[in-house]
Amino acid sequence: MGAPVFREASVRRILILGGVVALFVNVASFGTGSMPLRVDSSRAALVSLGQEYNELQLWATAVVEATDTLESTERARALAHQLARVMGPLEHDFEKTTAALSTSQLEQILPLWERLVFAHAGVSLLQEQASTLGVDPALDPSEVHDLAFQLSAVLDFAAQIQRMLLTELITPVPTPIRLT
Repeated sequence: MGAPVFREASVRRILILGGVVALFVNVASFGTGSMPLRVDSSRAALVSLGQEYNELQLWATAVVEATDTLESTERARALAHQLARVMGPLEHDFEKTTAALSTSQLEQILPLWERLVFAHAGVSLLQEQASTLGVDPALDPSEVHDLAFQLSAVLDFAAQIQRMLLTELITPVPTPIRLT
């Protein structure tokens, strides 16, 4: 009678010991080195966004110059359609930049970021207007000229804010700790 009870107790001890060892191995494998930190891609994303603003600025300037004396409604519609099309990727770049910023970075640059969000909203509204003008059969070419001029102004503002954001993120945050 004593042998089966002893065997049962030994099996339990072995299973418990095996469980403890497995738990210890799993806990030890979750050390601080196993989880890599998130790579900071915010500066690269902001630089890419700035390049997108500069490329769109070139388009807007070219459309302003082309529509300055344009009389053809068909050509004005084509320019409006093309302008709306080249503005499309900006939405993705803006989302990518937003996702690349950490919470602490957003807190650091919040007032500037809010300005950039408003500028981006202006670009989005102008993109919608360009899409509408691109299919308007009663389009006056001066409308495309005015749209491109407004876009140029908004892009100029957005590019200035983007440069300020880069400067703000590059500049080290002052700390109250003083080394003497």
